[in-house]
Amino acid sequence: MKRWIGGLLACVVMVVLAACGGGGSDAPSAQTLCNSIGTQPKIYNGTACAQPEASSVILLQMEIGGSLFRCSGTLITPTKVLTAAHCLPAGTGQVLAGAWGADGSVVGIPASSWSVHPGFQRTPTALINDVAVIFLSAPLPNSTMGILVSEPSAAGQTVFIAGWGEPGFDLVVGAATLGLVDGVSVGYTFGGSGANTCGGDSGGPAFRSVGGRSGVVGITSTGTTANCGTADNALFTNVQAGSVIDFVRSQAPDAAYF
Repeated sequence: MKRWIGGLLACVVMVVLAACGGGGSDAPSAQTLCNSIGTQPKIYNGTACAQPEASSVILLQMEIGGSLFRCSGTLITPTKVLTAAHCLPAGTGQVLAGAWGADGSVVGIPASSWSVHPGFQRTPTALINDVAVIFLSAPLPNSTMGILVSEPSAAGQTVFIAGWGEPGFDLVVGAATLGLVDGVSVGYTFGGSGANTCGGDSGGPAFRSVGGRSGVVGITSTGTTANCGTADNALFTNVQAGSVIDFVRSQAPDAAYF
């Protein structure tokens, strides 16, 4: 899948702020975008977010058949990361979550185990039940993000999108307007300006802010263009779908559901 791109964990990172989203929504402010993942802007009206160690959006590295790949994920409890099932195929030997220091250094925290939705499957149009939970061997000090269950997703809603993907493999936050909501996916068609998910963003969140609180509604799954460009149909696992939310609750009953 186009979202799943190889890469080594970097030693130093700058958290980069994207502009507006692929679905055509107005661009939220730098303060709003950075706050949505638990960070603050470094510079007034600037592009970088401070304190990467505080972010709820986590960089993941997978060792699969001797090769290293990266995905993204959302910290939903101090020791549990919500991500995509396709990031953890059969043969995955090791998973590390990046724990960032205030000086930009990173240490890989190994996973003790992970659980992939037993109903995960690939179809020509979407990845079904593309959800997994990673269990870390030690807690992360980062902020956590809850799961939004009280307000159904609907076309026309603005969502935030975030991940550690292309082009710079830095943490980027943007916004989009949902154009698709069904029992499998939520998503939008990228209009060519602003932000869109791409390789390395797999497993990262689409989330909404309700009452000043961010809650996951989607997990970056796949898209329809290889270069993530104009007319890309960006698809996210619908976390509110029955089989998906039931799986997440079974694996992370201690996460926040609101």
